[in-house]
Amino acid sequence: MKIKRNKQAKKILTFYKRNFGLREPFQVIVDGTFSQAALVGKILIKEQLPKYLGGEVQLVTTRCVISELSSLGNKLSGAMHIARRFKLRKCTHSGTLPAADCILALIGSDNPHHYLVASQDQDMRRKLRHLPGVPLMHIIRNTIVLEKPSDSTLDKAEDLTQSKMDSSSQVLDRLTPTSEQTKPTVRQRKKITKGPNPLSVKKSKKKPAGSGAVGGGLVSKSKKKRQRIQRKKALEILAQVVKSTNSQELVRTQNS
Repeated sequence: MKIKRNKQAKKILTFYKRNFGLREPFQVIVDGTFSQAALVGKILIKEQLPKYLGGEVQLVTTRCVISELSSLGNKLSGAMHIARRFKLRKCTHSGTLPAADCILALIGSDNPHHYLVASQDQDMRRKLRHLPGVPLMHIIRNTIVLEKPSDSTLDKAEDLTQSKMDSSSQVLDRLTPTSEQTKPTVRQRKKITKGPNPLSVKKSKKKPAGSGAVGGGLVSKSKKKRQRIQRKKALEILAQVVKSTNSQELVRTQNS
């Protein structure tokens, strides 16, 4: 259970650090009611509070708190002796006020000094919940408890986060070049009137007949075919002549 409480307290403190600038040493304002509850529950505030918050702690109070405890007589003399061991913060008001009013005045409207408030005064804690960025602590069953952030604190944190996002977006827009800026500048060359290209006006050379791959091949083939036919006819005529000559000689030989 103790480990779980410490983890929860660490998570809450991280929230206040991120959104409201809470930092070590944690300044904790302790009033008379908290001192009395710690005395009854045998809680050593100086020893147990730093362990619970997981960091260095500076316990503070005001003269109005000590004055109020002193006015209540011997019943709260033990709590008064405990409060006198804490460092005094100068009151921001004139004269002496009840301890709750003095602490509310010290916190102000936005808690500029990042105080944590430890008190058993329920009415004062209720008023402080309406102020954003004020961590509150009290004692339950002899155990110190750090309260969860109030609704006003959560709303303020959300507004701060949105404001940071908007400002970051504006900075990014300023740093990101527009489409017109990203276009490269093209240097236009001055047009110069030139004469005709000598290669474009050069007369084309006539190709020799038969040099074409297709036409030349067809011509040579038809020519060779005609030559073969002519040779064949010549051989046939020559064979007929030889045959007739041989037949005539044969007839002469028989007649003789």
